[in-house]
Amino acid sequence: MRGRIAGLLALLAIAGCTIPRWPVDGPLTSGFGLRWRSLLPEVHRGVDIGVPSGTAVHAMAPGRVRFAGMQGSYGNVVWMDHGGGVVTVYAHLSEIRVRAGDIVEGHDVVGLSGATGDVTGPHLHFELWRWGHERDPVPLLGGLPRPRLR
Repeated sequence: MRGRIAGLLALLAIAGCTIPRWPVDGPLTSGFGLRWRSLLPEVHRGVDIGVPSGTAVHAMAPGRVRFAGMQGSYGNVVWMDHGGGVVTVYAHLSEIRVRAGDIVEGHDVVGLSGATGDVTGPHLHFELWRWGHERDPVPLLGGLPRPRLR
């Protein structure tokens, strides 16, 4: 696993990226992988971070916005391409602050958290993809997001 983390960080560094970081600070409310929903198993392709509606959502690292708009169960969503096969997804936003084609610097605000799409309450759904496969962002970003300070 350490080799994978080092490889991802090296790719981002080669692309001139700042150190990747979590898009928001808050508790992880649903993890990556298999989970149960309405008594049925489902694969959760990302993680959910509990934050109030209107919380600023930052880009994990610099990149180009691939898509920004409404997309089914994601609600308002931003897809970003960071190069090197790395793509991130920021979903259930109450407001989108970027457009497809925009170049975003690391940690720029891409939107505000919300409860659009298929949700039970406000949070950020965050996905990290590498070469077309979803990955658990927790080990790749050095552990859990920081708790939100009140």
